[in-house]
Amino acid sequence: MTTSAPTAASRAYRRWGRWTCWSVFLLFLFGGLVRATGSGMGCPDWPKCYGGLAPPLSESALPSDYREVFVAKRLLKVEKFAVTLERFGFSEKARYLREHPMIDMPEHFDAVKAWIEYVNRLFGVLAGIFALLFLGVTLRHADLRRHLPWGLVGFAFLLLNGWLGSVVVATNLIPGIVSLHFLLAFLCLFGYLKALHAERPFAWCDPARPTPTRVWVLFGVTWVVVTLGTWARESIEHLRFEGRLSGPPLDVGALGVPFLLHRWLPALICAAAGIAWWRSRSCGLSPSRPWVAVAVVALLQIGLGAIHILHLVPVWTQIAHVVLGSGLLTLLFVWALGEGARDRGTPGS
Repeated sequence: MTTSAPTAASRAYRRWGRWTCWSVFLLFLFGGLVRATGSGMGCPDWPKCYGGLAPPLSESALPSDYREVFVAKRLLKVEKFAVTLERFGFSEKARYLREHPMIDMPEHFDAVKAWIEYVNRLFGVLAGIFALLFLGVTLRHADLRRHLPWGLVGFAFLLLNGWLGSVVVATNLIPGIVSLHFLLAFLCLFGYLKALHAERPFAWCDPARPTPTRVWVLFGVTWVVVTLGTWARESIEHLRFEGRLSGPPLDVGALGVPFLLHRWLPALICAAAGIAWWRSRSCGLSPSRPWVAVAVVALLQIGLGAIHILHLVPVWTQIAHVVLGSGLLTLLFVWALGEGARDRGTPGS
């Protein structure tokens, strides 16, 4: 089956769609850097940083009472957010927010952390610019407007995540909100990937032709692993805050059953990918590249997890762990979409 050559509008749609997807994905890299270096509160206000368009270069540029000033501003935002939670019936969450011991902790200026957080925000703005250009191309051409719903889904989650970023800062990185901020970024990325797939379906050179259901199940298991990973990271920070983080090595028993699932499920993913690859070879088919990629990334994640335990979660392994996990989840999502399209006989790109 042949497909017609893409029009100029289609090329522009895919170009800005890809740039939007890549810019959102890069937020996982910079978000991982922020989290690993403890720079989440490098700028104690939002959208500005220490009241300016860019962070100061030294603490001497700030007033002597800057800690008290920004804590007071934060408490005002927290109270507004708590009132909103109460209006929607989340009184217990509002009380938890008001009484959390981290709420009124002052942030000391650190130039490196401030600039790391600032660069992360700049890439968030860049993602927003690409998203607006992508939205503009979609609205401009009548034959592309039928793909608008998925683009709007991605844009809605991008805006929601931007707002949630301000809540993260206002609540001084309270557990739960940070993980939600991370997971919502995936929904934003998946919305834009689905918008690209709707215009021209993704295609894979996979001779094994797995059923879409099999790939979606693998995607679901990986999503559980990533979610449990965000929980584990917050649990470690909670232990550190309470002074109960011993080691190295990391006391995995203190993290409970969810961490054990996060630790061992990647082995299941790797085994499933290895078996599928072996079956394709035994049937005389050429090696299936997606299965190989899944197995390799799962093995790397297992190795990084071992380093986390032995060396108490070093910064560089945290960043690599987040980026590889995000990449694997994205790969499986795109692969599942492509297999579904091929199963229906839809030509892809």
